[in-house]
Amino acid sequence: MHLLENWKRWLVWAALVVVFAVACSFLSNWQFSRRAEALAKIQSVSTNFDQAPVALDEVAGSGAFDAKNEWRPVTLSGKFLIDHAVLVRNRPYNGSPGFLQLIPFQLDSGKVVAVEAGWLPTGDDNHAPKIIPLPPATEQQIVARVRPSEPTLNRDAPEKQLGTINVQALIEKEALSGPVYKNFYVRLASPYSSAQFPKVLPRPELDEGNHLSYALQWILFALMAVAALVWAIKQETQARRMKIDPSYQPKVRRKVGDADKAAEDAAL
Repeated sequence: MHLLENWKRWLVWAALVVVFAVACSFLSNWQFSRRAEALAKIQSVSTNFDQAPVALDEVAGSGAFDAKNEWRPVTLSGKFLIDHAVLVRNRPYNGSPGFLQLIPFQLDSGKVVAVEAGWLPTGDDNHAPKIIPLPPATEQQIVARVRPSEPTLNRDAPEKQLGTINVQALIEKEALSGPVYKNFYVRLASPYSSAQFPKVLPRPELDEGNHLSYALQWILFALMAVAALVWAIKQETQARRMKIDPSYQPKVRRKVGDADKAAEDAAL
């Protein structure tokens, strides 16, 4: 009866270990997935960032966004709609708080695309900059890189400000009319003026992070839990046998060098 109770207890512990191992497996797979996403982003930057610019229609003629085209340089011909320029909040750069400038750009075709024009530091009171530069509203050709529209935070923002680079929010905030590319925006490849600001953001420095090591750690934790259970069962089994049979001696695994050490002891 006592032996049966012991095995029932160990079965409960075994079930807990199985649950823990399954959880570790899910967490490990999640880290592997995050690493795959990080590697895909790194590959996207490496492949697309320095390509020669192409016409926007070649990348997003249908208005859809394809992740394989992220960071592709495109040429745009038209004019900035400076009356509808806004600031995107909470965008630090090199540890300094600031904003991103987002300006609609009307193409010669009549369609509008949102252009991230660069970074501006906050004002002295940590609010919007007191002086906000704007590009000329004349006809011009620019080069920019394609980025996906960001999700909205569904939070109120002051006038002429947005919480994220969400094109639909820009349309609603500025009451833009006519056809607008909603699924993506573009980041200027070079500043529209020689002034210090707005500062065009540099090439992203992407790192795959510690996802691989975390994934392997979760696998190790699962193996350690199984090993601990096996070791505990073995130790209890040996202790019970020694209690029943005082002459019983558990097998001791010989270590490398034990034979030489025993021979040396016998010679003394």
